[in-house]
Amino acid sequence: MQIRNPITLNDWKIRNYFIAILWLQLGLLFIQLLESTDSRVLFLQAILGVAFFSFIPGIIVLRILRIHNASTPETLLYAVGLSIAILMFTGLFMSVIYPIFGISRPLSPDSTLMTINVTTAILLLFSLVRDKKPPESGFIDTETFLSRPAFLLYLVPLLTIIGTYFVNQYHNNGILMLIIAFIAVIPILIGLNRVIPEALYPLAILSISVSLLLHTSLISPYIWGYDIHYEAFLANLVIDNAFWDSTSPGNVNAMLSVVLLAPMYSYITGLDLTWVFKLVYPITFALVPLGLYHVFRRQVGEKSAFLASFFFASFIIFYAEMASLARQEIAELFLVLLIMIMVARNVPRRTNFALFVIFGASLAVSHYGTSYIYLLSLIVVWLYMTLSSFAATRGDTLFKCSRKTAGENPSGGGSVNRDDGRTITAAHVLFFTGFTLGWYMFVAGGTSFDTIVSIIDHIGNTIFVDLLNPEETEGLDLLISTPQSLLHTVAKGLHLITLALIVVGFVAIWFRRKNTRFSREYIAFSFIALLFGVAGVLVPNFSSTLNTSRLYQIVLIFLSPFCVVGGISMLAAPGAYINKLRSGRLAGRTPLVLMSVLFSLLFLFSTGWIYECANDQPSSIALSQNSIKKYGGDTPKNVFYGTFIPEHDVFGARWLGRYMENGSVVYADRTRKDNVLTSYGSLARTPPFLPETDFEPVLGAYVYLATYNIVERSASGPEEYYDYWSIEDVYPAICRNNKVYSNHQSEVYQNG
Repeated sequence: MQIRNPITLNDWKIRNYFIAILWLQLGLLFIQLLESTDSRVLFLQAILGVAFFSFIPGIIVLRILRIHNASTPETLLYAVGLSIAILMFTGLFMSVIYPIFGISRPLSPDSTLMTINVTTAILLLFSLVRDKKPPESGFIDTETFLSRPAFLLYLVPLLTIIGTYFVNQYHNNGILMLIIAFIAVIPILIGLNRVIPEALYPLAILSISVSLLLHTSLISPYIWGYDIHYEAFLANLVIDNAFWDSTSPGNVNAMLSVVLLAPMYSYITGLDLTWVFKLVYPITFALVPLGLYHVFRRQVGEKSAFLASFFFASFIIFYAEMASLARQEIAELFLVLLIMIMVARNVPRRTNFALFVIFGASLAVSHYGTSYIYLLSLIVVWLYMTLSSFAATRGDTLFKCSRKTAGENPSGGGSVNRDDGRTITAAHVLFFTGFTLGWYMFVAGGTSFDTIVSIIDHIGNTIFVDLLNPEETEGLDLLISTPQSLLHTVAKGLHLITLALIVVGFVAIWFRRKNTRFSREYIAFSFIALLFGVAGVLVPNFSSTLNTSRLYQIVLIFLSPFCVVGGISMLAAPGAYINKLRSGRLAGRTPLVLMSVLFSLLFLFSTGWIYECANDQPSSIALSQNSIKKYGGDTPKNVFYGTFIPEHDVFGARWLGRYMENGSVVYADRTRKDNVLTSYGSLARTPPFLPETDFEPVLGAYVYLATYNIVERSASGPEEYYDYWSIEDVYPAICRNNKVYSNHQSEVYQNG
């Protein structure tokens, strides 16, 4: 049976399209106007709010741009990206324009809801005029998506949510352990071509991504991590003041993906800001592997694309570190969308550039690190493509491209004038460069621009002095460090194998690039990504200033398929595999199965599943809370309490933030000062920090102690989070002050 595809709403007949959106908007508006405290109404508002404003505005823009006949994943990703862009720039418009007309609180809930509803209505009316007769092709076959394998994939995120509930309420990780084990089996089933058909590969990768992100983000009813606490602090400032101060210095304050998007989602959904970060952002970020699957499928075929996407999502960086870094979650979505329009061959040039402007500007206002990496890559790739086209006209075979490959249109969307295989032009480079640098120079005191200038200057001054010095090169230090145990040594060996396979795969494709489905621009971007990875290992202060794990996360966006290519080309006859890349077929089943086993095994190590089973230095906050507390050493405990926030710490921080005297000095160790006191105490991340010895607080100052300080009798900092020390030397000096708050695991003292 066939039904209308709700995702490809932009392909529906004009009458059905208009009625569907109108009823959805009116229903959501009615719920928002109720302002009910009933949990069922709030739940309905959250679901409809996220679904509507994360999707419908983008669908309307797709109709305005007359983009039709795109695949379901492609339409979903475009619509979500466009919707988020509309929310951010609508908030920016309100912040700039409304004060001119005397509105002192432009970002109040009522003002925000009215503006975005009116904006959506105006876009809807414009789309009715712009595109009246699209093709009626928005249908799907329900047989596949209501099959047993599909229901199995639907159950994975649901069981993950149940599993996190059992961890939070009963400290029982059994369900999550079973879910992780089942997820590890999925790539092997696909490698064996069993159970899951190709039509369900997008659903499978989306189900896995959502489950992995929720299995960490839903642990604890509070946010956890490092950067996300400061992001929550800034978003709360906007909510409290109903105003965004764009002149306040700070890199993060220039990121609309945090300071505007998070408050707007809170108004739309009725959710507390904590749950916006723990639910809305991770679910949105789960679309990144789906977008990568869409990109990779055009390069290497369905099964290899699935394995490459699973490889990307299987690293702990994706579902742990990124789940606590909201601005980079949104930025990576826009980066993937930029890659999607780069490899698209069914979108006219003008429409392609319009999408580039929207997604490029959205990337720039989402995360400075990701934007700078993309900016440098964009400039280099454009120069390479320009020089190669010029050389090709002169017959230089080094740069000459295959006309057939460059001009093909695998999606069947018609001629789009890609004679030289290029989608990136001087206009793309000029726009993104101008917008990005302009934004970072003039917003939030220009600190984002000053930061990159200082980083470049610092690297330039130390590149020859500290070359290959592990103390100054974080990536190299990680490579040569000694693992904690035999199992951790095995895990490190598996990671090193994947790095080697990426290099092998890239070399294999590079020398046969004319005979593969890889676009020249994608190969060029991947080469720059590979150079970034090498620089992270060789160049002093490069990876540490950008953060090694986050840098690796970004380069994997481009390099993941090369790991699959490298592995299969090593296991199969290289020539046979490369020759079949163009058709998307595989060089036999055995290499794919072996690669799927490798990725599944690596996944079990990355999630901490194996360490939890073996009780060998477990580190997962989702699977190993009890194990870390009982058997973990000093370092694992410090890392655990540095990211995970116990409930008692939140209560203590909230009390302090509410009842402390304005302007008072607060002492706490570095980690507690930068996380729970920032997000839940609303205190700025500023010294003084708790000293190791000779503690003499100033008159009227407060001292905040958390679970890590009281139960483990330890503290961290002040220079680095991973520095920790015994609190016994200063504890008597702390206790000489007046204890003004205690819940047995969190205490507040006041001097005088």
